[in-house]
Amino acid sequence: MEQRTLLIIDDSVEDRTRVINHLSGDANFEYRVIEAGNVAEARTALAETRPDCVLLAPLLPDGNGLDFLRTVGAEHGRLPFPALILTNTGDHETAVALMKAGALDYMMKSNVAADSIRRAVNSAIYKSRAERRIAEQRLELERCYAEARANNDALRAANAAKDDFLAMLSHELRTPLTPVLSLVSSTIKDTPLTPDLRETFSMIQRNVELEARLIDDLLDLTQIASGRLKIDKKNVDVHRCIEAALDICQEGFAEKRITIRVEQTAAESTVMGEFARLDQVFWNLLKNAVKFTKANGHVTITTTNEGGDVIVEIRDDGMGIEPERLASVFGAFNPIKPQPTATGIGLGLAITRAIVEGHGGSIRAESDGKGCGAVFHVRLPTSRIATPPAEEPPCVSSSAVRGKTILVVEDHEDTRRVLSRTLRRKGFGVTGAGSVAAAAEQFADSPSDLIICDIGLPDGTGWDLMEKLCARGPVRAIAVSGYGMDHDVQKSRELGFIAHLTKPIDFPKLESLIVESLAPALR
Repeated sequence: MEQRTLLIIDDSVEDRTRVINHLSGDANFEYRVIEAGNVAEARTALAETRPDCVLLAPLLPDGNGLDFLRTVGAEHGRLPFPALILTNTGDHETAVALMKAGALDYMMKSNVAADSIRRAVNSAIYKSRAERRIAEQRLELERCYAEARANNDALRAANAAKDDFLAMLSHELRTPLTPVLSLVSSTIKDTPLTPDLRETFSMIQRNVELEARLIDDLLDLTQIASGRLKIDKKNVDVHRCIEAALDICQEGFAEKRITIRVEQTAAESTVMGEFARLDQVFWNLLKNAVKFTKANGHVTITTTNEGGDVIVEIRDDGMGIEPERLASVFGAFNPIKPQPTATGIGLGLAITRAIVEGHGGSIRAESDGKGCGAVFHVRLPTSRIATPPAEEPPCVSSSAVRGKTILVVEDHEDTRRVLSRTLRRKGFGVTGAGSVAAAAEQFADSPSDLIICDIGLPDGTGWDLMEKLCARGPVRAIAVSGYGMDHDVQKSRELGFIAHLTKPIDFPKLESLIVESLAPALR
């Protein structure tokens, strides 16, 4: 039988005895009763034990019940026990004041029955314990919520730090590639080379571009994970995307003597999407086909229409995929590696799926198992939204802008030197600066027709420089940076840069932009 401790505070021995007798007949609980005839004795009793319930008379020889409850409640923040009032007067106003001070109920001594006082005591104890449990649970929930919020804040901070780190890593990895790619691409384009040297330079160019693509994949995955993958949708011909991807992968197919069959039978091949992103999809799938198809193998690319969609199938007769791996091939960091020589960090298919789904489509893989080849199905909704043809900019030859001056703002000395030398060969007057302060001073002394500006500089950013210069007047500038996240590109546009190129830059593309940027000055 559960034992409960009661404290009865009443100067009437007779009233205390009557209450004790009423409680002694309870068949469910055994009561240990502590008696106090005044406030002082009650305080002593409370110092020695914590009762499950207190029965209290309103008037006592050395004080009153109201002051007692208020004092104890103030000391503990709230009453640490349930309290019942036993009164002879039936004074409603006093009873209300006592209940406001924390008492749960009051009863008249003269007509209180045994059952009534037992029910009142048990109800008060039950209610008090329930309230205590609720308060404890609320505190625990608040603690858990605070902990979860702290963890969430820490997770957000960790994610932000990871994004910052990846952006910085990207910048540091891209920057050394820029002078290499600029030098190689300009040499291939402008210098007479023997076939062997041209092949050597082309090999260097391919591998530098591949390294840049791997960096792009890593940043794309970061944007996908944070829901920030941006797709600039316009009418795009899927057949043209496939053809562009085939051009990039053609050499890989040729090296392994893989036969390619293309059957583009889809009558409707226009979708709302971004050409570069869809090109990335088919490049990833074709790159996988090259990687996992043996020499002298076969790859078939077909397009068909079904229910308002265009379906692209890329089928190979290569290494195949085990059934247990099919469900995970589109997961990040799950590269298919059927042989020790397989390469890649396992991001391509995860990014491919995200891009396809970002276009409102779907992708799936099929294979009968190891050695049985694989087929990837890409389904995209076709578009019949008419868009006006883009206005072709007037054609301006590079010779028309020769002699114009360009300020190259770049803190990476090799990149600044190679880029400046390449631009001088094209007939431009070139000056260089390695910081915001040096560039601002140089531009103030001798304004250039165009600025090619890095974003990450030792004493600030290219954005800071652009704000300073634009405050004095119109400035033509192209951003060239290892920072290539969508928000970086957007910020460059907002601050007035004509374009934002991500390192390593393709010099022919930069040259084309320079010509377009300087052309208005000729009109």
